[in-house]
Amino acid sequence: MSTDLHVESCSTETPLPRRKRVASYASVSKFSSSKRRRMSMFGGDLDIQEDVSGGSTLRLSNSVRKVLVCYEVVTDSLRIQVDRFVPTRPKTTIPLSATPRTNRISRQFGLSDSRVLNFKENNPEEDNKMYGMLRRSASNLFNTPPPPCVSSVVANLTRRQQCVMVLDGPGMSKDPHATPITWSLDNRIAVACGRDIFYQDLETRAVTRLCTLDVAGGGELCQVQWGGPGRERQLALGTTGGIMQVWDAGQDSGNGTLLRMWHESNSLGVGALDWNRDLVAVGLQDGSISLFDVRSAKETRRVSVHKSRILGLKWNGDGSVMASSDDLGMVYIWDKRAGKGLLEEGTQGSKMRHRGPVKALAWCPWKPDLLATGSTYPEGTIRVWSSSSPLSLPAPTLTIPLDTSVLSLHWSPHCKELLSTHGSSFSPLPLTRGPVSAVLPPAPLKGLSTPLTNSITVHNYPSGKRLLNLTTAHLGPVTHSCLAPNGEDIFTVCPREETIKKWHVWSKRPDTGKKESAFDKWSIR
Repeated sequence: MSTDLHVESCSTETPLPRRKRVASYASVSKFSSSKRRRMSMFGGDLDIQEDVSGGSTLRLSNSVRKVLVCYEVVTDSLRIQVDRFVPTRPKTTIPLSATPRTNRISRQFGLSDSRVLNFKENNPEEDNKMYGMLRRSASNLFNTPPPPCVSSVVANLTRRQQCVMVLDGPGMSKDPHATPITWSLDNRIAVACGRDIFYQDLETRAVTRLCTLDVAGGGELCQVQWGGPGRERQLALGTTGGIMQVWDAGQDSGNGTLLRMWHESNSLGVGALDWNRDLVAVGLQDGSISLFDVRSAKETRRVSVHKSRILGLKWNGDGSVMASSDDLGMVYIWDKRAGKGLLEEGTQGSKMRHRGPVKALAWCPWKPDLLATGSTYPEGTIRVWSSSSPLSLPAPTLTIPLDTSVLSLHWSPHCKELLSTHGSSFSPLPLTRGPVSAVLPPAPLKGLSTPLTNSITVHNYPSGKRLLNLTTAHLGPVTHSCLAPNGEDIFTVCPREETIKKWHVWSKRPDTGKKESAFDKWSIR
């Protein structure tokens, strides 16, 4: 009976009040908060089973075992990228706002918006592809490209890819190495049509026949070139039969006047020619270079360095340096030394090498030591050299492989751009040393159709980036081109079409005037 009364008194005993948590200044949580039950974030069953010996063993259920295995895999994969100060957290970590207690702690430390340092940057597309697309599109709005330069081809020919003028050229030479057209300093264009030479004044559009080649065995007209400053009305021509002549156009009154004529005794064809004041440099088929003075009836000097047909001759702007190229891909620089004339012993400078015939040569007008060269089949590459290099075999400063025949080159005098005209395209060459034509004869050309075939292309310097690729210029190879005296327009020639087209490529920069400086207002005594 006493036992029953004792149990009854215990069951009706007043329960003790809940004990509140003592405030501690070391805690970052609220002082008056009561202790809460700690929760486990993984749900699993822990089974206690008896051993055979009578003891108990803690065994994990299958769900808990899977969670632990996944956690081990995640941690092992994250050991690859680690940082000393910034930890690497997997995406399966518990967020800071999972419980009220962690939420209060995150607010105290300013981490409530998940601004946690992470060594590995998360890809926004994995989290939300739509937000990732919005971020990229918004960044593109702020990263607007700069406007193109007014003088660049991007602001001229790229916007209007149409020719300005079309002329007929019946009977032009079919040789891709010929130069049947030239543009004078007083805006006259001369064209070699068969055995006749016509020229047109582009201001009045009047067409005049300059001369007719009536020399027996003279061959075909293949080279024409107007004179430089002081000789704008004089034109030099060369034939495949080894005849060189200089004609004076006069005042557009009809047939011109023959000033000089030189005839090569061995009937070696003229491969290239170029003016330098009173001198005319002529490259012949045997690899020799001759200098003729229009004031003298005899040849001034001759040198034989090239071992094959001369394809290109080009003087630089001031006439002190000349470049020559041949059919074997060799390019030589001839520089005037103190007390010596050109082509004398000791004036031969650097030697460049291509793996294919080189016809296209161009000196840079705003950096006189830069020379651009272009080769044809089987290489098809543009290279830019520095003539001031002390090495006998310098390395190119820029190489643009195109796998397309480069037939002419022109630097822009208004911006840092290089124009090239092209012919057929072909497969790239295997990597071998030395010029290919000196090792073995090239295989027959197997033409390919590429965007560069028979095109007009403009490249940026020094990046070599392609700014324009005009594929609809001509239906055949663009064998030659000539630049206008103002450096803005260009004429291109296509013997297959027998047409000559004029294109507006560049423009002059507007004259903004001299900016007023503080030094202009005050003077120093």
